[in-house]
Amino acid sequence: MRVQIPAYTDRWMMGDRYGEVVKTSTMKAHKEKGQHRPDDEVEIAHVKLDKSGKTVRVILNDCEVI
Repeated sequence: MRVQIPAYTDRWMMGDRYGEVVKTSTMKAHKEKGQHRPDDEVEIAHVKLDKSGKTVRVILNDCEVI
């Protein structure tokens, strides 16, 4: 699945915005995040970026599918 990574990442600011999801995983949400309960799980996308070839981890719900 092709996605655009969230605008709050450093890679997005450098122009490395698009990539392919190569893997998904889950992790527990942090307590200090106001929008999640501590026992909630968040789905993480491992995205291989087109421009640099690097793989970054971002929250899947924050990605825009293209």
